Amino acid sequence: MGGHIDGVFSSPPVTVKANEGGGYDDEGVWVPGTPIEETYTATIQPLTDREIDNIMRAGVRLLDPRRVYINSGDLEKLRLVSDVEFLGQRWLIIRSDIRPWRTYAKIIVSRYDSQPKPASPPDPQP
Repeated sequence: MGGHIDGVFSSPPVTVKANEGGGYDDEGVWVPGTPIEETYTATIQPLTDREIDNIMRAGVRLLDPRRVYINSGDLEKLRLVSDVEFLGQRWLIIRSDIRPWRTYAKIIVSRYDSQPKPASPPDPQP
């Protein structure tokens, strides 16, 4: 699957933000770990009706769900993440498929409420 991001699909940057590690101090107060911010190139695709139905049957509320394929960068860092940013929006990761023997990651995201509607990805250049 490596190298399958090309001009056919729009490939906007996807920024991942999370905290690595963390722990409690001597007084029992949570101290967040080192912040992680990594940018990946990804293809963003809509979910099928069947995927949406299966996720909603599990009781998950979806707002503008998307499927994101990432095949660049350190995919191990994606395991610690619950939020991603792309198209000027913050998105919650609903499901992820990040297997160490693959060269790509598949995540399903839902847009957070109270944000302006996202811009469409730019059309690929001919």
